[in-house]
Amino acid sequence: MNTPLRALTTICVSIATAALVVGCSSKEDKWTRGRPPVYPANGQVMLDGQPVAEAMVTFQPVDESGKGGAARTDANGYFEAQTFEPGDGLTEGAHRVAIQKTKMVDRQGNEVTVIYEPGDAIERNFLPAKYAKYEKSDIEVQIDPVSENDLGQIQLTK
Repeated sequence: MNTPLRALTTICVSIATAALVVGCSSKEDKWTRGRPPVYPANGQVMLDGQPVAEAMVTFQPVDESGKGGAARTDANGYFEAQTFEPGDGLTEGAHRVAIQKTKMVDRQGNEVTVIYEPGDAIERNFLPAKYAKYEKSDIEVQIDPVSENDLGQIQLTK
């Protein structure tokens, strides 16, 4: 290949690559356009002073214009809230909180991982029932766009 043709090929490939990278790296698309801003939020769930592992923490904005979020606690009860993507956070404002730790159990209360017949297992919440509903939990957190939103320990009691 002669030098001018090689140079032209290199330039064309470079421009095409740059256009592809710029065109494909945009984070805004029809799914993300119009999303409200979210702010990182994290905390820890404790039951009678002990961390609660594998609990589902859900957040419902008090203001109807916000979006709900969720998180799952790790082995030490810590969580990072998400609204749209893992760890992205919650919308600004007050949020009601509901917390559940559910597992499938058989009729004797033993945890099951495989269900062979309908009715062989039921979902059981291992936390006090009052925390499962926003209206009864009395837990509320405030998300602020200028703070770190460390929600601290959310203390549950039996």
